[in-house]
Amino acid sequence: MALPKFVLGASELQFSRGIQYPTSRPHEKIQVADRTASGELQIEDLGIDIRTRPLVFKNLPQADYDNITTWYDTVSDGIMNTFTFYDETGSSMTVRITNTTLDFKQDSYQRYSGQLDLEVVLS
Repeated sequence: MALPKFVLGASELQFSRGIQYPTSRPHEKIQVADRTASGELQIEDLGIDIRTRPLVFKNLPQADYDNITTWYDTVSDGIMNTFTFYDETGSSMTVRITNTTLDFKQDSYQRYSGQLDLEVVLS
């Protein structure tokens, strides 16, 4: 199992630990549903799929937490910039962080838990 990493240009963030199980890979189709005056359900498919990759971190070492914070503040610039994410299988995808706030809890001395939500950018 490969260690997840983020890459943008010359900047790279390699995590020191693997992903936490269980994982999820949500896939959402964007559709609008409404009812007519007669009660008939009408669906409009907007042709947009959204795939997300929530990364759950538990008992994350201080160094990894600091690296995530630096990446978020300077490289991804919050939710501004897309970058390449290499997952636990070594597969790469272009993603964007969608967290507008980093909310990691300190579990114990120099250990943190939290979640980064990545949205896969489909071309």
